[in-house]
This record gives sequence, structure tokens and C-alpha cells, in this order.
Amino acid sequence: MIIIHTVDSVPRFASQMLARAVASLPITVVTGARQSGKTTLVRDLAGDPSRRYLTLDDLDVLDQASRSPDDTVARAPRMTLDEVQRAPGLLLAVKRAVDLKRTPGQFVLTGSANLLAMGAVADSLAGRAVYVTLWPLTRREQLGFGQAGLWSALLDAHDDEWLDVVMASDAPPADWHDVVRRGGFPTPAIDLDDHDARELWFSGYLRTYLERDLR
Repeated sequence: MIIIHTVDSVPRFASQMLARAVASLPITVVTGARQSGKTTLVRDLAGDPSRRYLTLDDLDVLDQASRSPDDTVARAPRMTLDEVQRAPGLLLAVKRAVDLKRTPGQFVLTGSANLLAMGAVADSLAGRAVYVTLWPLTRREQLGFGQAGLWSALLDAHDDEWLDVVMASDAPPADWHDVVRRGGFPTPAIDLDDHDARELWFSGYLRTYLERDLR
């Protein structure tokens, strides 16, 4: 039986890497394309009572981060700052806080795919951060397995065992045409069952990149 998931309940393969990163260095930077699920992934960390979640999509948070970044990063000993590229000056405040007191998991930062191209990131976070890239959903993630695929099992097996590994897969067969049309972004892959609705979503997504991000 295939379990139907919502976007918020889909287990992500990257959550394992995120947990290791947070336990290792003071800053974890989660990057990825728009709508790949970064906010949902890092929000799960809010289960830690000592961690504060702030998003710069909130105009009040953005205003404080722009005017007084040091006060923003001082609001909690452990913080998740979502959409950090909206206030580049905030990164220097994060650097100062880490240099003053360095502990694993102090900051989790998220940003769009071009965050790493910002000079302030490289200058502020060098030697202090680990990076986690969130890719669109794999088919096995969409099915609720929280895995990237069979590659690890195939690499662990002898080549004459590969067919057995593939045949033993718990992923049901699917029409690859439908899989390609559905794609891997959470909203069209999970929430939208209608092909026309998915086409509209992808059209709007492409337009946003061409008219806003790329420009």
C-alpha cells in the first residue's frame, strides 16, 4: 500500500546530513532552489526548546536584522534564521557571535541557491560553517522512504547482485512519463494531482526566476 503524504510530513534524506552538521560546527548553511523545502526542513529543528526560529520573510524581523543585526542574533543561544540573504549584514553579526562563543549548532541559516555566490557569505563563514544542499524530492522521498535511491545498496553489492537489489526494491513501478511531469519540487510532486495545475505551477516558477532572480 502506498501512503499519501503531505509536503510537511515527507521525510527528507537531507535531514540526516542536517543533524550531523548541527552537531559538528557552529553554523550550518542550508541552500537550495526556491520551493525545494528548505523552510520545512529547518522548521523541524524548532522542536529543540533552546532554538529560536526567525524568518526574514517577517517584515518586523527583517527590519530588526537590517537595523540591529547584533540584537537579532542575541535573541536566543541557538537560532534558525530563514531567508538570510534578505539582510546580508546579518552574516557579520553571526560571525561575531560565533567568534565570541563557539558551540556546535549555534546557527542554522537558509538561503536561496545563489546565497553562496554572495561575497559576504564566504568572508563571514569561512572555517565556521558546514553546507547542506537540499535538492528536489527523489521518487523514494515522495513515497515516504526518506531515501535518495538504491545507489548505496548497489555500490555495496557485487555487480552480479545488482539485478537482485533492483528487484527487491520496495518502490512500486511507475510510468516514467508521469514521474517526469510530476517533478521533484514538493508542491507539484505531492500536493498537486492535476497535470494542468502542475503546468501552471511550473510556469509561474520559471517566470519568477527569469523576471526576478536571474535579472
